[in-house]
Amino acid sequence: MLTIEAKGLYYKALNRQIRKSLSRGEKEIVLRDVLGQRYIGSGLESTAHFDIYGTPGQDLGAFMNGPEIIVHGNAQDGVGNTMNKGKIIVHGKAGEIPSHSMRGGKVFIRDDVEYRAAIHMKEYLNLVPWLIIGGTAKDYCGEYMAGGRVVVLNLEKVKVSPVGYSVGTGIHGGAIFVRGEVEEHQLGTGAIFAELDVSDETFLKEVFEEYSRYFDTDLGDIVAGEFVKITKKEHRPFAKLYTPGMNVKTDVPVHFNLTPPCASACPTGIPTPVFYNLIKAGKVLEAQKMMDEYTPFRLSVCGNTCPAPCMDACSRNMIDGPVQLRKLAQEYYPNFNPDVLEEEKGIIISVIGAGPAGLSAAWQLARRGYSVRVYDALDNLGGKVRKAIPRERLSDRTLDRDIERIISLPIEFNTGQRIDREMFEKIYSDCDIVLAATGAHIARRIEYPGGKRILSGLQFLMNINEGKDMDLSGSEIVIIGAGNVGMDIACESWRLGAKKVTALDVQKPLAFGHELDSAMEQGTDILWPKFVEKLDEEKVFFNDGTELRADVVLFSIGEMPDTFFLPDSVLIDEKGYIVTAAKSFRSSDLKIYGCGDIRRPGLISDAVGSGRLAALEIHASLTGRKFIYPEKNLVPKRRINPLYFGDEEDEIDRCMSCGTCIFCDKCIEACPHEAISRNGEVFTIDLLKCSLCYTCVNVCPRGAIQAEFFIDVKDAAFNE
Repeated sequence: MLTIEAKGLYYKALNRQIRKSLSRGEKEIVLRDVLGQRYIGSGLESTAHFDIYGTPGQDLGAFMNGPEIIVHGNAQDGVGNTMNKGKIIVHGKAGEIPSHSMRGGKVFIRDDVEYRAAIHMKEYLNLVPWLIIGGTAKDYCGEYMAGGRVVVLNLEKVKVSPVGYSVGTGIHGGAIFVRGEVEEHQLGTGAIFAELDVSDETFLKEVFEEYSRYFDTDLGDIVAGEFVKITKKEHRPFAKLYTPGMNVKTDVPVHFNLTPPCASACPTGIPTPVFYNLIKAGKVLEAQKMMDEYTPFRLSVCGNTCPAPCMDACSRNMIDGPVQLRKLAQEYYPNFNPDVLEEEKGIIISVIGAGPAGLSAAWQLARRGYSVRVYDALDNLGGKVRKAIPRERLSDRTLDRDIERIISLPIEFNTGQRIDREMFEKIYSDCDIVLAATGAHIARRIEYPGGKRILSGLQFLMNINEGKDMDLSGSEIVIIGAGNVGMDIACESWRLGAKKVTALDVQKPLAFGHELDSAMEQGTDILWPKFVEKLDEEKVFFNDGTELRADVVLFSIGEMPDTFFLPDSVLIDEKGYIVTAAKSFRSSDLKIYGCGDIRRPGLISDAVGSGRLAALEIHASLTGRKFIYPEKNLVPKRRINPLYFGDEEDEIDRCMSCGTCIFCDKCIEACPHEAISRNGEVFTIDLLKCSLCYTCVNVCPRGAIQAEFFIDVKDAAFNE
């Protein structure tokens, strides 16, 4: 016998210790001083015996498949949630929804339970779940049961009814046995009283004997005649009328992938679970070619410079931290050149700008058979990615590996050519489409009194990459603007010998990810909200009366695009950006498109994604197709079930494939009416068998099967 002291243990740590103990062959485990730890026994396939002293948290024994758990105390909500096999015995009370979606095994509660006991209980194959309640149950007991047995023993023989209202609402299988009075008005829609038969009496006798044994009592005086039986009507005319607490269930579930949090957060829209599922299936080459459909910057951006909003959004943060997407991007980097997908079309497309947006668009267009001409003022390809990102974060060699794959395509590169309006007119007349992707390079400034000494943060970074380091030994640096670029400036300032670095902002800083972490680790102070009033040769003064010594002051409040080369036919907004429709990249001149920072500011990965979509819109226009801007239907957090995950060893296996079906067939196995079948990747739901219990929706680990009503819902509240 193993004893585990649970006092103060985080629930994940406790459950991890339990699993490790079982893997070593432990069969009897005692948990002492348990207080609120969730998911104890969840998903275990074992014949182990647990004695729990204290009060376990929610979902005790959820998805359990075999163990016996005895709780010496009360239990919280969700006891036996979706339990398949085993036994739970609670020497006390239980909270709401005990035996929710339970389809096998037995749960005994010595005292009272709260609302919605046995909601969605069902029978599967030859399994008949039991929920035995020694005390009373509140409203909605047996709501929408599809099978199983619920017994309310009412051992205290309360003077009022031992069950609340809406008993058996929507019941379409199984039976509820209540000792005491139940009025007809207490029954829910679709529930009726029925006479007890011989099999019911035999069942109740078995219940009395087991309950007496577990709780050291004697129920020999209780007889079956004291019980009323509640079950379903012969048919279900109420199917379209049943209204559970959360939504009106009138729609048949459908197999429908939703956008995983990582892909939703990724500005390029990379479907990471699809990529990893292909790799796990041994289709590495197919996975790498799929990634080429999204980005040519798999190593330099995804694997290095992107602040990884995908990792911040990763559902794995609910368990043990995000999947290390950067490392996996590096590990599965392709060692081959990209494919050209279509024959040469004889259509010329000129791309102005060889930064991340322009090269992303050129990559997509060249692979589709277009003759692409790229123009850039610099001698090297890469734009800001090469010129403004510190070498410590992105080496030339790393960037060049991506560039080498890009230049392997049939693209004509014209570097060292700064395009003016006259040159643009010539390019315009010599091609079919022009894509402007020159980015934003004019540093924004605010004219403070004494502010002429403020330097451009962007130029500061570019000078460093050109070998023109600034000696900041012993200097105190102030950076106006605390976004990610500001954090790069801070890190470089420390590297160049700064004594103190402070970044200011008028609002909560937008910096995040690796850039913020690095700057903070090196000692950068971030102050907000701070409003600069004036400067002198030594200090920065603020409108709150405070001041900071500042040997060097740098602006990092963004950049504006330079659109001087564009013709008057292209509308420019008041901030200097090309005007396009919200879900289009075409300008007011139908032959000119815009992407990247010249259209809308963002991260490098925003520019990459913008270039890709602009290319797809151009391709659609030139081939007579409708351009469909990709929508993101984010899978709700509540639909991801962390109970299925947590023991994976390989990094790639830690991906939960949120919103993306991996054909685990749990929905097929769980359906109480065998209404779901699958042929390859095609799921079919038999409308005659489906009872709208939504067991399939609830049991899916990753939210890849939906109620039809959900598909049209765009309410952000689902993700709260």
